[in-house]
Amino acid sequence: MFLTEKSRRKILIKALCSFFLGVFSFAFWVFFRALGDTDNTLLVIGMIAFFLCLLEVFLGRYSEGKGKLINHGNKLVRNELKPAEFIKHYELLKKSDDLIVGKPSMEVLHLVAVAYDLLDDRENVFSTVDEMIASASDKKKNFAKLIKSSFLFSCGRTYEAESIFVEVQKQKLDFACISLVDAILKSDRAMAMGDYRTAEAHFLKMLERSFPKLDNLGRLIVNYKLGEIYEKLEDIEKATSYYRYCASNGGETTIKISAIEKLQLLK
Repeated sequence: MFLTEKSRRKILIKALCSFFLGVFSFAFWVFFRALGDTDNTLLVIGMIAFFLCLLEVFLGRYSEGKGKLINHGNKLVRNELKPAEFIKHYELLKKSDDLIVGKPSMEVLHLVAVAYDLLDDRENVFSTVDEMIASASDKKKNFAKLIKSSFLFSCGRTYEAESIFVEVQKQKLDFACISLVDAILKSDRAMAMGDYRTAEAHFLKMLERSFPKLDNLGRLIVNYKLGEIYEKLEDIEKATSYYRYCASNGGETTIKISAIEKLQLLK
């Protein structure tokens, strides 16, 4: 969570506004009640205002400290495909003099790692993932380790990836981890092990999926993976088709650059 003094003041002002609205509503309800008015509208308004005051304290802290950054990151990284811009924003926020809480959440660190991966900055990918594992709660640590194994499989460090992958599967996993294990088995691990047909079926299914629908980054990655698969299977026509998509829709990522280089080689 990154919380600035400005954000804290904003949360406090909103909470105080709701609190005073509740106080005035309750006071006027008591006053009119004493005059014989039995209408409870002001009482209801007061109760709602007090409830909103509590929400502003707890949800406002989440929104200002984490939610806004995650939304901004998803917009830049996953939709606009501008990973460098998000990293710049993240680094500036970390160094802000106005910061009063500077502990990044696992979700934010995951976005940062993805952004570095899209820039092919392996060193910062794994330093960020290690930070993510270190900061994760006990309930989320296995999920963070699976994220690391996925990155390791994708960059060819199969032995390290498999070691973490096997270790995590010995633990009691929640639904999110079980789903991630299945996805890794059919994608990054399958490709690392040379099981291209399994990966092909998985990625084709993802492209056809209507819910949840792939965002721009998801479509870019899936198309590039399919290009790699068909290149390995020596189906040049299909590989070219998927690489062309990446070359045209790769935004400000190294996937675009790599796809252009692949197309030149396949000619």
